[in-house]
Amino acid sequence: MTRLFSRLLTVPVFAGVTCAAFAFADAPPDTQEWFRGQNQTIAPNHGAANLAGQGGADFGGPAAPPPGLQPRQQPQPQVQVHRLSVSDFPDDQVHDWVVANARYAYSRAMFHRAERELDMSVRNAQRDFEQSKEFADAVAAERQAIDAFNAQRNKSLESVVKDPKYQASIQLRDEVGMKLKRLQAVNKGQLPKETVLAMASLKLQYANDAHAMESEALDKDDALKDLRRKMVAANAKVTEMRVGFDNSIRNNPQILQARRNVEDSRVALITAEAYLNGAAVAGFLATDYSLYRHRWEGLAAPQFTNGWGQWGFGY
Repeated sequence: MTRLFSRLLTVPVFAGVTCAAFAFADAPPDTQEWFRGQNQTIAPNHGAANLAGQGGADFGGPAAPPPGLQPRQQPQPQVQVHRLSVSDFPDDQVHDWVVANARYAYSRAMFHRAERELDMSVRNAQRDFEQSKEFADAVAAERQAIDAFNAQRNKSLESVVKDPKYQASIQLRDEVGMKLKRLQAVNKGQLPKETVLAMASLKLQYANDAHAMESEALDKDDALKDLRRKMVAANAKVTEMRVGFDNSIRNNPQILQARRNVEDSRVALITAEAYLNGAAVAGFLATDYSLYRHRWEGLAAPQFTNGWGQWGFGY
C-alpha cells in the first residue's frame, strides 16, 4: 500500500492534462460520473493551412508562391479528425478508490452518531423517569420509612444496650474474635482445625446470646412492627416502579427507532468497508498495470533514489 500511495503522486501531472483538455469542452453534467469515458477531439489542422500563405514552410506547410505569380490549383489538404484518449492513467479506478474511502468515513461517522443517539435516548428516558414526581415521591417515602424504622429500633434497644448481660456477651464475642485472629497470625494459618472450630463456636454462642436479647426487646415493640410493614411497602413500590420502567424501555418507540438506526448504520458501515476494500484492490491493480506499461518510458512515476530504479517502475 505504501508503494501505491507513492505512485499516486503522478495524479497531478495527468490532472493538468485533463484540465487543459476540458477547457474547450462543454460543461460536464451535474453528476459524479462525468469524468468517465471522456475523450479529447483534436481540431482539424487548419493552423498549417493558414500558415501556408505566411511562409508556413517552417511549420511543415507548403512554401508561399512568389509575389505576382498565381499558384496552380493545389489540392485541398485532407482534414482528419483523431479521437485520442486524454490519458491512459486509470483515473476511473483511482476516483472510485477516493469515493469509496469517503463513503466509508461517512458511514463510520453515521454509525457512531447512531450509537450516541441511542445512548442519549436511553439516558433521557431514565432521567425523565427518575425526575418524575411520582418516582421522587416514592423514593422519598421509602427513605422516610427507613429512617423512622431505624430510629424506633434504636429506641427499643436502649434498655437492652444498658443491660450488663448484653454488654458482657458483646465483650466476650469481640475478645474471642480478636484472640482467634492473633493465634492464626502467630501460627501463619497452620492452627489446628479443632482449635479454630472451638473458638468460632464460642464466638457464635456469645453473639447469639446478644442477638436473642435484641430480638426479645424488638418483638415487644408494636410501633416498630408497624414501621417495618411501612418500610417494606415503600420499598416494594419503588421496586415495582423500577421494574415497570425497565419494561417500558423495551417498547419505547423512540428507543426502538434509535436501535433500528444503529442496526441500519452498522449494515451501511459493513457495506462501505467492503466497497472500500474492493475499490482499493481495483485501484492498486489498475495503477500497477499503468505503471508497468510505461516502465521503460521514464514517465511511469516520479524518480526516487531507491525503490524503482532508473526507469521509474523497474522490475
